[in-house]
Amino acid sequence: MRMNWAASILLSLFMLTATVFSVIWIRDYMKDHAPEQKSYLIDEQSGAYEQLLDELNENKAEAIFEAQNKVIQIETPIGSIGSGFLYNRRGDFITNAHVVANAQEVTVVTAQANRHTGRVIGISESEDIAVVRVEELAGKEPLEIEEEPPELEAPVLALGSPLGFQNTVMLGEINGVDQSFTIDPFVYENVDRITAPISPGNSGGPLLHGESLKVIGITSAEEPQEGLGYSIPVLDILDQVDEWIEKPLETLPAFPQYAEQPEDVYVPSQEEAAIYLVQYFYSSLQFGDFVTAYSMMGSQFKEENNYETFRKMFQDTAALSLEATETLVVAENVEVKAVIEAEELEEGEPVNQTYTYRVLIGQENGQLKIKEYTRSD
Repeated sequence: MRMNWAASILLSLFMLTATVFSVIWIRDYMKDHAPEQKSYLIDEQSGAYEQLLDELNENKAEAIFEAQNKVIQIETPIGSIGSGFLYNRRGDFITNAHVVANAQEVTVVTAQANRHTGRVIGISESEDIAVVRVEELAGKEPLEIEEEPPELEAPVLALGSPLGFQNTVMLGEINGVDQSFTIDPFVYENVDRITAPISPGNSGGPLLHGESLKVIGITSAEEPQEGLGYSIPVLDILDQVDEWIEKPLETLPAFPQYAEQPEDVYVPSQEEAAIYLVQYFYSSLQFGDFVTAYSMMGSQFKEENNYETFRKMFQDTAALSLEATETLVVAENVEVKAVIEAEELEEGEPVNQTYTYRVLIGQENGQLKIKEYTRSD
């Protein structure tokens, strides 16, 4: 990773890790998923109802934070980055085969930035799945696996380290099932298509069901032009994973399709890094994580707008989504034109609006920051 932008992404990792645990789900979403035995007994206009919603938000935020603690960043000897998640108490992590291809040992980085050595104990030559054993992390509680396959349009959360941003959470839904394609040498059969924004580094990370927060898939491939990703259903690969765990491979296969030289390691461009930061910003706003969104703003913006002012900018927004982006390099910065679809409340009634924002992104003290954020009318 020799580019300054790539270096700033990795430095931003620590700032984002410190704030991401503050995730708070938007009120309407939590209201729809509140436990029925409580919500229907409480008057929605009462203080008790408000208190219940606050408790539900805190519980959801805590559950997401706990899930993030079971996700690792994987670094290979040639410098590439991927993700993985804890499957059992033996310290075994599921990831993608293409993440650890041609490596017998990798470095794993926990949510607390602790580094350990992991050993590849299983990897498929045809399916994009692998298992990494980290003996130092044995005994920890793993992520739970969802016992039923998800339905179309189910809400999902993609966790991982896209472009080196460790411990990110991207919101989306399943908008396609039973998808099949080949990325040599791996064959993807009956995988799920998702709308959660993913980028290089997400690979191998868990896809969680948005309601149960249990693992439903392994984020494995992306279609950046369409803003879509693909996830291997976790239930389809558990038999193979369990076989490797009980009987680790003595010899690992070679993958000549994957580069073994450092100069061939993927490095994101300025435009890719900027677009990802914008996606992460709006995804954070989408599920109510205003603290993380505010932490991405530059110092000048923060001098002019404190956190409460920033939060009030979205107080009448019930939902929003990033529909399109365009980039323009301006000196050492990147200007992103972001088209936003928002559902706003006007006199208590939802109204759909479309806005275009100018988002200027650049480096500040070695970190990527949103320097300017203005609406174009």
